[in-house]
Amino acid sequence: MPDHIVLMNEDRIARTLKRLAIQVWEQLSPNQELIIIGLNERGFATAKELHTHLVKLIGIKIELHRFDVQSSGPKKTLPNCTEKFVLMVDDVIFSGKTMFSALSTLCYSNEPENIEVLTLVDRGHRTYPVLSELTGIVVPTKFGEHIEVILNNGKLNQVVLFKNI
Repeated sequence: MPDHIVLMNEDRIARTLKRLAIQVWEQLSPNQELIIIGLNERGFATAKELHTHLVKLIGIKIELHRFDVQSSGPKKTLPNCTEKFVLMVDDVIFSGKTMFSALSTLCYSNEPENIEVLTLVDRGHRTYPVLSELTGIVVPTKFGEHIEVILNNGKLNQVVLFKNI
Protein backbone atom coordinates (compact mmCIF):
# COMPACT_ATOMS: atom_id res chain seq x y z
CA MET A 1 0.00 0.00 0.00
CA PRO A 2 1.47 3.41 -0.97
CA ASP A 3 2.26 5.87 1.81
CA HIS A 4 0.93 8.80 -0.24
CA ILE A 5 -1.65 9.62 -2.92
CA VAL A 6 -1.51 12.58 -5.29
CA LEU A 7 -4.93 14.22 -5.01
CA MET A 8 -4.29 17.10 -7.42
CA ASN A 9 -1.58 17.73 -9.99
CA GLU A 10 -0.55 21.13 -11.33
CA ASP A 11 -3.19 21.11 -14.12
CA ARG A 12 -6.02 20.16 -11.77
CA ILE A 13 -4.95 22.83 -9.29
CA ALA A 14 -5.02 25.45 -12.07
CA ARG A 15 -8.50 24.33 -13.26
CA THR A 16 -9.79 24.36 -9.69
CA LEU A 17 -8.48 27.85 -8.98
CA LYS A 18 -9.93 29.13 -12.25
CA ARG A 19 -13.34 27.76 -11.19
CA LEU A 20 -12.95 29.34 -7.74
CA ALA A 21 -12.02 32.67 -9.36
CA ILE A 22 -15.32 32.59 -11.26
CA GLN A 23 -17.18 31.89 -8.00
CA VAL A 24 -15.47 34.90 -6.35
CA TRP A 25 -16.27 37.11 -9.33
CA GLU A 26 -19.95 36.13 -9.10
CA GLN A 27 -20.06 37.35 -5.49
CA LEU A 28 -18.59 40.78 -6.19
CA SER A 29 -20.83 43.80 -6.52
CA PRO A 30 -20.03 46.34 -9.24
CA ASN A 31 -17.27 48.74 -8.16
CA GLN A 32 -16.59 46.71 -4.99
CA GLU A 33 -12.92 46.73 -3.96
CA LEU A 34 -11.39 43.28 -3.53
CA ILE A 35 -8.43 42.49 -1.31
CA ILE A 36 -6.94 39.00 -1.37
CA ILE A 37 -4.94 37.91 1.68
CA GLY A 38 -2.90 34.71 1.44
CA LEU A 39 -2.01 33.05 4.72
CA ASN A 40 1.58 31.97 5.27
CA GLU A 41 3.72 30.56 2.44
CA ARG A 42 1.36 28.05 0.86
CA GLY A 43 -1.77 30.13 1.30
CA PHE A 44 0.00 33.04 -0.39
CA ALA A 45 1.10 30.79 -3.28
CA THR A 46 -2.55 29.75 -3.66
CA ALA A 47 -3.67 33.40 -3.47
CA LYS A 48 -1.13 34.46 -6.14
CA GLU A 49 -2.43 31.92 -8.65
CA LEU A 50 -6.04 32.80 -7.83
CA HIS A 51 -5.16 36.50 -8.22
CA THR A 52 -3.81 35.82 -11.72
CA HIS A 53 -7.10 34.16 -12.76
CA LEU A 54 -9.19 36.95 -11.22
CA VAL A 55 -7.23 39.74 -12.93
CA LYS A 56 -7.73 38.01 -16.31
CA LEU A 57 -11.42 37.50 -15.58
CA ILE A 58 -12.30 40.89 -14.12
CA GLY A 59 -9.65 43.09 -15.71
CA ILE A 60 -9.22 45.42 -12.73
CA LYS A 61 -6.50 45.96 -10.17
CA ILE A 62 -6.89 43.64 -7.19
CA GLU A 63 -4.79 44.04 -4.04
CA LEU A 64 -2.83 40.96 -3.01
CA HIS A 65 -1.19 40.62 0.41
CA ARG A 66 0.61 37.97 2.42
CA PHE A 67 -0.17 37.52 6.11
CA ASP A 68 2.05 35.27 8.23
CA VAL A 69 -0.27 34.26 11.04
CA GLN A 70 2.31 33.13 13.62
CA SER A 71 4.86 35.84 12.78
CA SER A 72 5.47 39.07 14.62
CA GLY A 73 7.58 40.56 11.82
CA PRO A 74 6.71 42.86 8.92
CA LYS A 75 4.25 40.42 7.30
CA LYS A 76 2.11 40.49 10.46
CA THR A 77 0.36 43.73 9.53
CA LEU A 78 -2.75 43.79 7.38
CA PRO A 79 -3.78 46.45 4.87
CA ASN A 80 -6.78 48.69 5.43
CA CYS A 81 -9.74 46.42 4.67
CA THR A 82 -12.57 48.59 5.96
CA GLU A 83 -15.59 48.64 3.63
CA LYS A 84 -13.92 46.24 1.18
CA PHE A 85 -14.52 42.64 0.08
CA VAL A 86 -11.81 40.56 1.76
CA LEU A 87 -10.90 37.12 0.51
CA MET A 88 -8.85 35.12 3.04
CA VAL A 89 -7.00 32.33 1.22
CA ASP A 90 -5.24 29.26 2.60
CA ASP A 91 -4.08 26.08 0.95
CA VAL A 92 -5.58 23.56 3.40
CA ILE A 93 -8.09 24.05 6.21
CA PHE A 94 -8.30 21.47 8.97
CA SER A 95 -8.99 22.59 12.53
CA GLY A 96 -9.62 26.20 11.43
CA LYS A 97 -7.14 27.58 13.97
CA THR A 98 -4.94 29.42 11.44
CA MET A 99 -7.92 30.95 9.66
CA PHE A 100 -9.64 31.87 12.94
CA SER A 101 -6.49 33.65 14.12
CA ALA A 102 -6.20 35.56 10.84
CA LEU A 103 -9.88 36.53 10.86
CA SER A 104 -9.63 37.68 14.49
CA THR A 105 -6.66 39.90 13.62
CA LEU A 106 -8.46 41.27 10.56
CA CYS A 107 -11.66 42.12 12.44
CA TYR A 108 -9.79 43.65 15.40
CA SER A 109 -8.60 46.61 13.33
CA ASN A 110 -10.91 46.65 10.28
CA GLU A 111 -14.59 46.56 9.34
CA PRO A 112 -14.73 44.78 5.98
CA GLU A 113 -17.91 44.93 3.92
CA ASN A 114 -17.66 41.18 3.20
CA ILE A 115 -15.26 38.41 4.20
CA GLU A 116 -15.03 35.09 2.38
CA VAL A 117 -12.76 32.15 3.17
CA LEU A 118 -11.28 30.29 0.21
CA THR A 119 -9.25 27.10 0.52
CA LEU A 120 -7.85 24.70 -2.03
CA VAL A 121 -8.50 21.68 0.24
CA ASP A 122 -10.90 21.21 3.15
CA ARG A 123 -9.91 18.30 5.41
CA GLY A 124 -13.00 18.64 7.60
CA HIS A 125 -12.90 17.99 11.36
CA ARG A 126 -13.11 21.65 12.37
CA THR A 127 -12.51 22.59 16.02
CA TYR A 128 -12.83 26.36 15.40
CA PRO A 129 -16.05 27.88 14.00
CA VAL A 130 -14.77 28.62 10.49
CA LEU A 131 -16.52 27.60 7.28
CA SER A 132 -14.84 27.61 3.88
CA GLU A 133 -17.65 27.95 1.36
CA LEU A 134 -15.22 28.47 -1.53
CA THR A 135 -13.30 25.19 -1.61
CA GLY A 136 -11.51 23.29 -4.34
CA ILE A 137 -11.93 19.77 -2.93
CA VAL A 138 -13.19 18.29 0.31
CA VAL A 139 -11.19 15.32 1.62
CA PRO A 140 -12.17 14.26 5.15
CA THR A 141 -9.02 12.69 6.55
CA LYS A 142 -8.64 9.87 9.03
CA PHE A 143 -6.41 9.74 12.09
CA GLY A 144 -2.79 9.53 10.93
CA GLU A 145 -3.42 11.14 7.53
CA HIS A 146 -2.04 14.51 6.46
CA ILE A 147 -2.60 16.62 3.35
CA GLU A 148 0.13 18.89 2.07
CA VAL A 149 0.34 21.27 -0.85
CA ILE A 150 3.76 20.85 -2.45
CA LEU A 151 5.42 23.96 -3.89
CA ASN A 152 8.01 24.05 -6.65
CA ASN A 153 9.89 27.38 -6.79
CA GLY A 154 7.01 29.09 -4.96
CA LYS A 155 4.34 27.75 -7.33
CA LEU A 156 1.66 25.18 -6.56
CA ASN A 157 2.78 21.78 -7.81
CA GLN A 158 0.76 18.99 -6.16
CA VAL A 159 -1.69 18.23 -3.40
CA VAL A 160 -0.64 15.02 -1.64
CA LEU A 161 -2.38 12.87 0.98
CA PHE A 162 0.17 11.20 3.24
CA LYS A 163 -0.83 8.07 5.18
CA ASN A 164 0.91 6.63 8.21
CA ILE A 165 1.44 2.92 7.69
